[in-house]
Amino acid sequence: MKSLTHKQVSLCLGMIAAGLFLPGTVQAAYRGSSDAGMSRLDFIENQHRLERENRLSEAEQKLISEVQEMQKHLRYPVRPDQPVPASFEGDELTYDQTTGEFTAVGKVHVVQMDGHSFDSPDSVRGNLQKQQVELPGKAHVIQITPGQSRVELDGYRAFYRYGAKTGSMESAKGKVDHQYVSGKRFEFYPDHIVIYDGTTTKCGAIRPDYHLSAERIEIYPNDKMILYKAKFWARGAVLFARDRYEKDLTKEEPLDQLPRIGYSKDAGVWLKQDLSQPVANRVWTHEHLYASTKHGGRSYGDFDWATKKAGTFALSYGYYEDSDENWVKRKPNLDWNYGHPIKGTPFSYGLSYRVGRWENQSNGIESTHTVYSFGVSRAPIVFHRWYLTLGAGYSITKESYDDSTVKGLTFDAALLKDFDQRWAAYAAYSYSKNNTQNSLFDFDLDDYSQKIQTGLSYRITDRDRVAAALEWNAQDGELNDLDYYWFHDFHCTQLILRYRSKQDTWKVQWQFTPW
Repeated sequence: MKSLTHKQVSLCLGMIAAGLFLPGTVQAAYRGSSDAGMSRLDFIENQHRLERENRLSEAEQKLISEVQEMQKHLRYPVRPDQPVPASFEGDELTYDQTTGEFTAVGKVHVVQMDGHSFDSPDSVRGNLQKQQVELPGKAHVIQITPGQSRVELDGYRAFYRYGAKTGSMESAKGKVDHQYVSGKRFEFYPDHIVIYDGTTTKCGAIRPDYHLSAERIEIYPNDKMILYKAKFWARGAVLFARDRYEKDLTKEEPLDQLPRIGYSKDAGVWLKQDLSQPVANRVWTHEHLYASTKHGGRSYGDFDWATKKAGTFALSYGYYEDSDENWVKRKPNLDWNYGHPIKGTPFSYGLSYRVGRWENQSNGIESTHTVYSFGVSRAPIVFHRWYLTLGAGYSITKESYDDSTVKGLTFDAALLKDFDQRWAAYAAYSYSKNNTQNSLFDFDLDDYSQKIQTGLSYRITDRDRVAAALEWNAQDGELNDLDYYWFHDFHCTQLILRYRSKQDTWKVQWQFTPW
């Protein structure tokens, strides 16, 4: 099955009714090949990862305590037009009340009540009236100011105007929000940070498994990151370069530009990689590269246009695989997807249209495949670590090969439980009129209309998680799938081992974790 990119977010609404996504959430960051609804738990797993990423360091916790202590001892309210209160610690301190200039020498620690701290083993100088501070030697800088990027950096020659919220730092490395960064020069502005000759990654290892380098990196907190003259690195080798690359920081996504490798009984050893290039404003091309020992090369490409008001159009050509390893060739295929929240309600709706010339790779049947669909979903209902998701829709599928038409409802309801940091579970019921018994193509369809799914996940250690997933044919009351998983995290890559007991098959996948 083709995975969604951040340019194709409108596609989510059409897939919610099928139980693949939770409305109002980001796509699962760990994208292991899975059936029986196991991907539902990725939502909870991503929440746990986000909690870990948002944990404060010891230095940041100390700064918060110091700011709170300063607030307790204020003699008068702080006015916006007045300098931010600050405290200084050092072996030697001097301060001129007339000019506002100050100097501090030897193990200097400066705290500003707006959420900044500056540490240096050498010296600090500055001016309280001008609201600026300068560390000419080695510097450790922390910023936890509300509305700005969370920053913790070690470097040299730091200069900051905390009134104007501008500054600079040389030869620094550390963390900006969730990104581990380094660079020859940092520049700070009220709404963004610029890094020159820098690197960025979400891999916290001393020697990251992957990173991106660029001549200039612009980070806009809670918005986007833009890299100019960017290079993508994996294990010390440059995979490819890009004149300009933009990352949406509002979404957790797999870093598809880096390769994924795996094994399955049907395909043998396989290798996948996704590339994308901006062509114009809101226009992209995408290439999904695939090769396996049993199938050879089976890739596809698409051309996407995300309009401002009319939804997303995608023209595609090539080989597509679903989670059951069924293959079709689209030659070509056109998709239109439109989705929008219903104002003043927790509901969203989606419309989609698909028409394409499809070829079944198992029997050679060709048909003009046309699908009309409509879906409605509700944002998750959250109560006491329980999550209830609901979605419904209607679709019409037509085939030119046999003049057939299949139309009917789709419905999905799922209940997830996040017990604690180790245990999580889900149960779901889904209905779809379309199935392999009444459709020309088996692609992305179940063998029956009604299914019940349930699963349980347990985190053994910080690096290891095991899970079991079951799926019943609710029409006949038969157990259709019983799958077992082991997820193992390395530094910044993940190994996913899956055993399908009913089919007696193994699947192995190795991928880079999201950034």
